Amino acid sequence: MAVEQREARETVAATRMVKGACPHDCPDTCATVTEVRDGQAVRFAAAPEHPVTQGWLCAKVRPYLERVYQPDRLSTPLRRIGPKGNADRWEPMTWDDAIGEIAGKWQTIIARYGGAAILPYSYSGTLGLLQLGITNARLWNRMGASGLERSICGAAAETAVRATYGARWAPDYADVLESRLVIIWGHNPASTGPHFLPLLREAQRRGAHIVVIDPRRTLTARSADEHLQPRPATDGALALGLMHVLFAEGLHDEPWLEAHSIGWRDLRDRVAAYPPERVAEITGIQAETLVALARRLGTTTPAMVKFADGVQRHGNGGQTARALACQPWWGRWACAVVASHTAPATMCGGTPRRWATPASVRRRHES
Repeated sequence: MAVEQREARETVAATRMVKGACPHDCPDTCATVTEVRDGQAVRFAAAPEHPVTQGWLCAKVRPYLERVYQPDRLSTPLRRIGPKGNADRWEPMTWDDAIGEIAGKWQTIIARYGGAAILPYSYSGTLGLLQLGITNARLWNRMGASGLERSICGAAAETAVRATYGARWAPDYADVLESRLVIIWGHNPASTGPHFLPLLREAQRRGAHIVVIDPRRTLTARSADEHLQPRPATDGALALGLMHVLFAEGLHDEPWLEAHSIGWRDLRDRVAAYPPERVAEITGIQAETLVALARRLGTTTPAMVKFADGVQRHGNGGQTARALACQPWWGRWACAVVASHTAPATMCGGTPRRWATPASVRRRHES
């Protein structure tokens, strides 16, 4: 019995729980717990107490340890010993040799041409914020390497949102529970941000009207109350058409716009060229459907407009993102969210706030 107790204590002493966060490029940013025994991870799971993760992980991350300890996973650097294109001509080398060879070539380039002759080209993979945004940046700065826009993924939308709102701030996922109207635009959180879905479904059960705008019949669209399928790359025209109706029918709050925005009259003049009939020809969305959605957006409070990177991966993508970001600017205490690959952006009630909930904004408006 004493031997068994001692062995149990030794097992406990050799086991530790390591808390962390999912390194994937996803707005959920799930909390994880890894059980490590004798230096090896033996269990990987979601943190049960985390308000977003809530004890479950997506299908991409659940089998993480299977990939980490996969027998055919590369565990040593490889050097090509033949011409490019011959995948079989590789030989293993030590980490010290690999680092030394790379550093030596870089030093030769810097000595001959200067550090700017080296152009870092990489992206996130599963590095996480520390390795992606801090350690590698220090390396390239130290070397004097050329600077490069690190992302062609969401740069247009990020710039557009910052230009429209002044910042890229985010509400909590749980803010959707206070919304009476939710427009999911060019975004499929069922596949790309799955921990938002339980909250969206709960908002729907509480009476929120869910609208998905997406050319595809996505998983998210299948359970929405309404699904609009515009032609690809016509989202900007659809957004301008919605604003046309909002202005034409007096669903905007002019004193609010005058106090909290710049250029709204120019926007009103621009959208005058996009009546529902013209927008219907461009987008394929029937004019009466567009008008009905605009009226719902203009009369429902609080509301949330949530879109992702896909809508800006076309010509005029940045301007499309700006048009979508302008949808809540009617003094109706709506909230817009951009579900970017880094941090979402939001505008609630005209004053950018960190973690501002529609309920809190509504109370401020009423007071």
